[in-house]
Amino acid sequence: MSDHSSLLVEKLWRLKRRIDKGQCPGVDFVHLNVLLREPNYRNDVLKRVEANGTPELQALAREIMANDNGQPLLAKSGNQRLETATVKSVEDRGWFRRHVFVLLPVMAAAVATVAGFTAFENRAVRVADDITADTVWESGHRYILEDTIFVDGANLTIEPGVTIEGDSGSALIVTPSAKLFARGSRNQPVVFTSSKEPRQRARGDWGGVVLLGKAPVNQPNAAIEGVPESDSRGQFGGNDKQHSCGVVQYTRIEFAGFEVYQNNELNGLTLGGCGSNTIIQHVQVHRALDDGIEMFGGTVDLKNILVTGAADDSIDWDWGWRGRVQFAIIQQHRDAGDNAFEGDNNGSSHSAVPRSEPTFYNVTLYGSGRSAKEHRAILLREGSGGHFHNMIIDSYAIEALDTRDEVTALVGMNLLTFSHNLLANNGRLGNLTIATEADDDDFGFNEELWIRSPEQQNTIQVETGLQPSVNSESSPHFRPRSPAGSMAAKRPPKSEFFDESAVYQGAINPKATSTWLDGWVAFPEA
Repeated sequence: MSDHSSLLVEKLWRLKRRIDKGQCPGVDFVHLNVLLREPNYRNDVLKRVEANGTPELQALAREIMANDNGQPLLAKSGNQRLETATVKSVEDRGWFRRHVFVLLPVMAAAVATVAGFTAFENRAVRVADDITADTVWESGHRYILEDTIFVDGANLTIEPGVTIEGDSGSALIVTPSAKLFARGSRNQPVVFTSSKEPRQRARGDWGGVVLLGKAPVNQPNAAIEGVPESDSRGQFGGNDKQHSCGVVQYTRIEFAGFEVYQNNELNGLTLGGCGSNTIIQHVQVHRALDDGIEMFGGTVDLKNILVTGAADDSIDWDWGWRGRVQFAIIQQHRDAGDNAFEGDNNGSSHSAVPRSEPTFYNVTLYGSGRSAKEHRAILLREGSGGHFHNMIIDSYAIEALDTRDEVTALVGMNLLTFSHNLLANNGRLGNLTIATEADDDDFGFNEELWIRSPEQQNTIQVETGLQPSVNSESSPHFRPRSPAGSMAAKRPPKSEFFDESAVYQGAINPKATSTWLDGWVAFPEA
């Protein structure tokens, strides 16, 4: 088969798939083999599509017609060829014999091409029903979410290399009675993305991934946003601090966060009441319409996390989250985003328990400087504590840290600590850690004085602390400029979770020749 014919077959395949998705009213089904084999049938289908299809499908039909020479693209049946050969003269049979080794590869290529497309079609699985029995989404397949899909009372296992595409309005919600096991690998990550064609994707194309568990939260009758109040499957929280919502490893979540209703969007990854036995490692959330990752209570830990281009906050927490985080990178894009971290305890009761008090080590926050959309690194309010160490906070035009509500008592009780961090190129003049506020919204607490106090061992500098390539939104690198040991760093705590050898600032070891990002992350623009 010529390159021209192969390209035409591919375009006809795309036409068929879009017709199957309902993009041409009045044409419900197209038989691919007949479309390739019968020029008259093909011509009729193309004319109907040109008259009734979506504008995109009409353009594809016109493109095919302009390149179609009206010849069959797939050989007729073997019986027809045998019957024709029988009535041919000896001379013709001699011609056939002389050319059979030329004809067979051409026909075989055509059959192989169509067989390949048919196999590909069989590998696309549309998911329209809730999952209520243990299910495996297998490697070599892609799955298309047609609606909000609940995993309820069952385990969903997603094998390495699987792609899950979300239609508009779709999401995957795993209830407290279920678990998600999305175990990708460095070379074969699990990818959640938009069902739109590449280069046509955008933030908010679909909903995102929601895991709900039974760990403590400080909000009575907690229920996740985006699920009707009458639907008990959206409720979460309990008394099991170690409860597991499952495993998410080597997984990318792209273009998520559709608006459920006005000013209420789902996040890329939402973790509600997930306990400490939940494993969230090597996860990237890319170009989410709302927050990248948001925790509502629970004790879930995060490790090797990358959030790029979130349109609101990159990591957000509420309702008593007390997890640990090590090796996290935030890159905020020049055209979107708010805070790298936004931490709350409870808006109705700032002293509600369990109190939000996460612990962070080895984090890199990059805010894109004086750009079209300026950013803040960390906002803490409504009673949230937290512990922030060995961080690089770089190029935040608004400010590096803003505390609100009661803060002095949190610091006095050691519920809020901030030490051994590098703050570089922050504030509108480059060397200001904190922007001047017109109103006192934290009862006189002075963030800058606190950060600059010698016992905190923070380093503040005018110039950036990261390599210039951190600016790239398509192929960024996050290595620090300064070698390990040149800045004060704190040894992470001894535990089964923390890597105690990471006595350096930021999420990337300056001495390493390779990084934990290699092989599984991606930065598509659309």
